[in-house]
Amino acid sequence: MLMRLLLCCGLAAVVTSTQAMTLYKSTDANGVVFFSDRQTPGAQAFVIQERRVERVKPPMPLAPQPRYSQQAYRYPLPWRGGPFRLSQGPNGSFSHTDAKSRYAMDIAMPEGTPIIAARSGVVVKTENEQEGRGSDASGNFVRVRHDDGTEGVYLHLKQGSVSVRAGQRVAVGSPLALSGNTGNSSGPHLHFVVQRASEAGLVSIPYEFNQPVGALPNFALGN
Repeated sequence: MLMRLLLCCGLAAVVTSTQAMTLYKSTDANGVVFFSDRQTPGAQAFVIQERRVERVKPPMPLAPQPRYSQQAYRYPLPWRGGPFRLSQGPNGSFSHTDAKSRYAMDIAMPEGTPIIAARSGVVVKTENEQEGRGSDASGNFVRVRHDDGTEGVYLHLKQGSVSVRAGQRVAVGSPLALSGNTGNSSGPHLHFVVQRASEAGLVSIPYEFNQPVGALPNFALGN
């Protein structure tokens, strides 16, 4: 009985450690049954196949999603004072017609209104020296890259008023500059746009303020 048990264990070891193997069963003159990997006259052959274990692959993890979808983050108003009114919204016919500015919003406000960060991030570029219309349609500006890779851009700022520098981290509400009337601007206002990188370059994306601005009083019209 012990011999058979050992034999079975040996066979199990062969099954799990080899791909395929032929064993021969023989009976000696004393009637004892034994197995060998060598063929002897009258031996009965057995082919042993390797036991195959199917491994179930773990499910592939889902690709990481952006921290915010395009409209999930609602921007607080990026200025102090007011109330001020939206003077040109998304797809505005005056200047919001290209891919970079399609979803921008223009807010008419007196020159010198404090402009603040509407979202935390790192300042990646600024312009502070342009006077009047100058050579750049954006005028003076601050560009802030948010943690999800989108960028908020504050345009037409007052010359010499930008108080941040590239590489500086800003929090929501941090002072950036003063509003102005520089670049391609028909009157004092803030042009605020949110952009993301694409194969075609930077493109504007839809966003919302956390409070309505379309029905606010418009200082430029005196109401």
